[in-house]
Amino acid sequence: MNETEIASCGPHGEGFIEVHHLQPLHTLVDGGKTRLGDLVLVCSNCHRMIHRQKEWLIPTALRQMLSQRE
Repeated sequence: MNETEIASCGPHGEGFIEVHHLQPLHTLVDGGKTRLGDLVLVCSNCHRMIHRQKEWLIPTALRQMLSQRE
């Protein structure tokens, strides 16, 4: 898995992707802009797992959790 990919849903999930903001939008100052480097591409299941708890997981922590299952 590379830096922009957490998990694969196989051929059925091909063509679907969501964008996760590494810097939460509510923390941007007025007029602040999101940079491309602040975004990570994830599947919808992974995106929900990242936001599941009040304290969000960072994508690398989720990747580590998923790799320990294998």
